[in-house]
Amino acid sequence: MNMLFRYFSLKGFHLFVFIILGNLIIMWLSKSVLIDETVFYNAYSEQLTYDRARQLFEGFKSISWVSYVISPVILLIKYSLVSLVLYLGIIFNNLQYKVSLGSVFKVVIASDIVFLLAGLTKFFWFCFFAGSYNLNDLSFFYPLSLINIFEADEIEKIWVYPLQTVNAFHLLYLLLLSYGLNNVSEIVKSDSDKIVLLSYLPGLLLWVTFIMFLSIDIL
Repeated sequence: MNMLFRYFSLKGFHLFVFIILGNLIIMWLSKSVLIDETVFYNAYSEQLTYDRARQLFEGFKSISWVSYVISPVILLIKYSLVSLVLYLGIIFNNLQYKVSLGSVFKVVIASDIVFLLAGLTKFFWFCFFAGSYNLNDLSFFYPLSLINIFEADEIEKIWVYPLQTVNAFHLLYLLLLSYGLNNVSEIVKSDSDKIVLLSYLPGLLLWVTFIMFLSIDIL
């Protein structure tokens, strides 16, 4: 617990750089180690010839740098939105005098280490335990989530994201958000728990619903 306290006591900029670099490293490892020509071809073998799949794979590699540029921007937007949602919960509970928006932003960044652990878990799973797999398997699987109860052909695509979202790492994320709010402010633990449950969870539900709506349009 002392280590966790010291972690949340780090400067916000250092936490941000650490989380961003961690995400970029995991992304690079996944693209370099997990995705090769064979994995790419297996996903499209019924629609494309091997040569055509290889051409697409080369194209995929040539523009992969775009994801490294966009990823920090997407994470920054995510951290900002989650921070605003949590701070609205703080305002509704009339506790804004106990914590600043900047401190909430720092807590959100620090708590995101949970999803780094999830990314590493997924990487090691496919490296050492998954056996033969393709791109569809990579996108379908999420460690310690409800999605793993099902096979890819057993559920409609609209339910994939919600089932992936319900996972042990997300539960740990909620606990870290609450711990962080209690740690960087004068908010007591019971209030920080209430803030997370009554602000983040409804926000997450709206987000999942939005993604499901987009899935309907795509289908």
